[in-house]
Formats: sequence, C-alpha cells, structure tokens
Amino acid sequence: MIRAFKVVYTLLTLNFILPALYYCVDPAGAAETYYALAQMVGSEAGQPWSEESRFWLILGIGNVATLGFLCFLMLRDLQKNYNLLLPLCFLKGCSILGFAVAWLSHGHPSFLIGVVFDSLTLFCMIFFATKAHNELTAEAS
Repeated sequence: MIRAFKVVYTLLTLNFILPALYYCVDPAGAAETYYALAQMVGSEAGQPWSEESRFWLILGIGNVATLGFLCFLMLRDLQKNYNLLLPLCFLKGCSILGFAVAWLSHGHPSFLIGVVFDSLTLFCMIFFATKAHNELTAEAS
C-alpha cells in the first residue's frame, strides 16, 4: 500500500501544482477547459458566472497550490506529515461543499462534475494516506 500511496500522491501533487501554474499563465484557458467538461455531458455552452475577477483567480491559485504543497509534503514524509491530512481534507471538502451549493442553486453540470471529481479525489486522499500510514506504523512496531 505504501507504493500505491506514493503513486497516488505523486499524481495528486501534479494534479494540483500543474493546474495552479496553468491558472497563472492562462486563466481564461483554464476556465474554458473546466466548462468544456460540462459540454461533454450535454450542457449548453457557457457558464453561469463571469470568470474575469483577478481577486477570485488569486484565491483559487492559492487554494490549488496549497493542495499540491500539502500533498507533496505528505508524499515526502508520510509519518512526519500525516497530520496534514486533516487540513488537506478540510480544504478539498470546502471545494466539494461549494460546488454542491452552486450546483443545487444553479444546476449547471460543471458544478456537479466538480462535486464528483473532488469527492473522488478526497476519497483517494484519505484512503491511500490512511492505509499507507497504518502500514508504516505497523512496520515500526
């Protein structure tokens, strides 16, 4: 399970760090990529809100970069940094809650996609870190 943890957390780290960089370089392209997913499931083109605010972009970049940084720290030393799982899950859980409220309020499929993908990501964060940590703890005993 330790090897699986390393693979999953490497993918998670890249899954957050690379998009954070992409948001910095091409925020409009990043938003379009996200909303294109909704079109793939039959939604009309476009989005319910504007994506032009630099204020929210900066906060979003900070959020995603923090997720990547926490995943990296856990990947680097799970035993020492296992306590980072709680803030990591809280941060991702807040995104799930936000997407769920947006979807329930506006029904745009992109928000439901956010709920599904972020929930799967949260499950992987918890499952692989916990299993690997338990295995490392058992080996140390």
